[in-house]
Amino acid sequence: MSLQVVLLAIGLSGLGFVGLGIDYIRSQVQEGARAPRWPFGLHPPDDWPQLGVLGLIAGLILGLALLRAVINYTYTVQANRLVQSNIVVNLRDTVYNKLQRLSFRFYDDNASGTIINRVTRDVQATRMFIDGVIIQSIIMVLSLTVYVTYMLNIHVWLTLACLATTPLLWFVSTAFSRKVKPAYQHNRELMDDLVLRLSESLQGVHVIKGFAREKEATERFREANGAVREQSQWIFGRVSRFSPLIGFIAQINILILLAYGGYLVINDQLPLGTGLIVFAGLLQQFSGQVANISNIANSIQESLTGARRVFEVLDEPVEIRDAPSPVPLGRAAGAVRFENVVFGYDPPDVVLQDVSFEAQPGQCIAILGATGAGKSTLMSLIPRFYDPWRGRVLVDGADVRRFAVDDLRRNVGIVFQENFLFSNTIAANIAFGHPGATRGQIEAAAKIAAAHEFIMATRKGYDSVLEEGGGDLSGGQRQRIAIARALLLQPPILLLDDPTAAIDPDTEHEIMEAMDSAMQGRTTFVVAHRLSTLRRADMIIVLDRGRIVQCGTHDELMNAKGPYQRVATLQVVDDESRRLLDGNHASGAVGGNQ
Repeated sequence: MSLQVVLLAIGLSGLGFVGLGIDYIRSQVQEGARAPRWPFGLHPPDDWPQLGVLGLIAGLILGLALLRAVINYTYTVQANRLVQSNIVVNLRDTVYNKLQRLSFRFYDDNASGTIINRVTRDVQATRMFIDGVIIQSIIMVLSLTVYVTYMLNIHVWLTLACLATTPLLWFVSTAFSRKVKPAYQHNRELMDDLVLRLSESLQGVHVIKGFAREKEATERFREANGAVREQSQWIFGRVSRFSPLIGFIAQINILILLAYGGYLVINDQLPLGTGLIVFAGLLQQFSGQVANISNIANSIQESLTGARRVFEVLDEPVEIRDAPSPVPLGRAAGAVRFENVVFGYDPPDVVLQDVSFEAQPGQCIAILGATGAGKSTLMSLIPRFYDPWRGRVLVDGADVRRFAVDDLRRNVGIVFQENFLFSNTIAANIAFGHPGATRGQIEAAAKIAAAHEFIMATRKGYDSVLEEGGGDLSGGQRQRIAIARALLLQPPILLLDDPTAAIDPDTEHEIMEAMDSAMQGRTTFVVAHRLSTLRRADMIIVLDRGRIVQCGTHDELMNAKGPYQRVATLQVVDDESRRLLDGNHASGAVGGNQ
């Protein structure tokens, strides 16, 4: 702001010297004209030639203009460096960092298009608020204060007369802001929808092409794009009418100046140069700043909408946070206990109801249930992706909320139902959770996950760079890399969300055989539906609508009437499962109940 003060002082000084030059010329050509008032009583010697005096005044004006240009350049560079290089970059980093710390609930409630827009376009809108609203408003208030003070110093009544339209300007600006504020909010929502349409179209291109729906997808995008265009045109229409109106009102002041100011000059109540001409220059500058109200008013609504959305992210509470004095957790033993756990995503809808069970270190716990029974939700409470509404989840006898989140999650290896791979090498994807892993460790994890052979068959082996999302791999290959990624951490607790869902029976047999050794010494939770997976479990938990309805080993549950026996009987999904059921029939384990 100090540079702006200097720029104002230089501008006013240059304008004052212009008025001084006019008064000097008038005093030389018009007999009886009043002598010019030199600043601070300093004036050239009386014996200086007229051209010399005019040359001095012109030189001062030119010198001030050059100095103003240099300072203005310095100010512009510093302002852009502050806003673009520092504020925007740091704010974007801050928003991204906050996104990494928010719980899954935030992502459940916000579409990807909305989040992308907040990190990109809305951060830029926040920059506009700083640069186009805060800084410009400070400059405007400072400039108007200086201009009005200078004009009052020249002639009080002329100043009051010329500024009589100012209240009208504020009224028009306020009405405009109220009109366009909801329009800018709606425009942001339409842009979110447009980005979401684009994102979904790119991610689901195989589905679109597979069902020959390219025309329909194009039409949906065209409609979303057209909605943004129409909304933007409505806003631009209001802005295009508002700006000329502000300019017209400001020009009324010039008419008042010519009428009243001219009268004062003719009656020798106001000097022509340092009075009327300087006043006209000040009024023009004043009108220019007032006309800038239209830009500021428009920027306020556009930028505030974006800034509000950015700060909604920054103000979003971090639900999953470390305890004030977290309990140290090195390598966990792996004991896991649920005590009367109640949880849901959106109150009052409950997903898990009074869930209680205990897993001893090294046990394999299989979870079975229909779609929506709460299987994945149950496992997501162990690494604290969510916290239960009531009850507790304990690891090694301590509530997981007492541990540092990072410490807890370093003890949990996870293979999600839908695994995501990054556009990086296969080795880097496997080592994602353990970047310092050696190539030997990476290969060992890949061999356990039955991924080594197909990795070595790729063009560059472990150094092969995957396409976006691992699109150049089959579902089973992506799954095996995800399993290797989890096993590389050597976690004491392993969560497998239906790891064999996308794998053929032969590969499944290979993976499960290999993972038998991987499960040794760690507590494993696996969501499964195949008997070939379920029979390996030390304990099977059957969920129905969020409640545990059965619990026991495969043999125990097969000998008891209930959901597990019915599911096992109906889901003969592969040869191994069929053999297992045939074996149970032969031994009479299920007898007539089958």
